[in-house]
Amino acid sequence: MTKLFIDVVGSERRHLDFSGRLFLRAEEAAELARLISLDLSVSEDSPWVGSAVQVKDEVGRCLFTCPVRQMQ
Repeated sequence: MTKLFIDVVGSERRHLDFSGRLFLRAEEAAELARLISLDLSVSEDSPWVGSAVQVKDEVGRCLFTCPVRQMQ
């Protein structure tokens, strides 16, 4: 199991994961990041549109980034 961190980072705000979660595979964390980015984009006035959900390892290296896009 690997401990990975999922952060939401934008130009004006950020939500950092200081605890992390254990995953069997990094792809599981990437799937969760995709789901979080989709959830953050469903509101028309979401303050998170334009930000990104990032999966990072324990040393802070970014393994995966998923943008939060405006739903159309």
